[in-house]
Amino acid sequence: MNRPTSLLLHGYRCECHTSRPRSGDATTLLGSIDVENAPQAVRWIRVALRTLSPALNSEAFEEAWQWLPEDHHDALQALAQGEPVTLTLRQDPTTIQWTARPAQFLKLTTRQGVNSPACTQEYTGHTRQRE
Repeated sequence: MNRPTSLLLHGYRCECHTSRPRSGDATTLLGSIDVENAPQAVRWIRVALRTLSPALNSEAFEEAWQWLPEDHHDALQALAQGEPVTLTLRQDPTTIQWTARPAQFLKLTTRQGVNSPACTQEYTGHTRQRE
């Protein structure tokens, strides 16, 4: 007897936002990614930090380089325990915030296999010339 498979996949949602609270500007989403596991989520934040760090002021730079080798372990542990994590750096007048949180994603159907309608066999993605 076949067990029904879950329609949900467990993973992590990661986002990077900026805001300028003093000017009243709205929060802007700079980037996001959905990943399968906690190490991938933390790696995404670490890569962004390494990329951005040369442009940061000295205080934000120090915070970033504190998080990279040491504090990211706490973030990894929190994510593995199902807790969201946030890293916020302030470079006046801008606040940059990375978040990662556990999420469930709806599994999408595949175009291969028994779940596909019969008509999918007619459309292979290649253009055929008529003879």
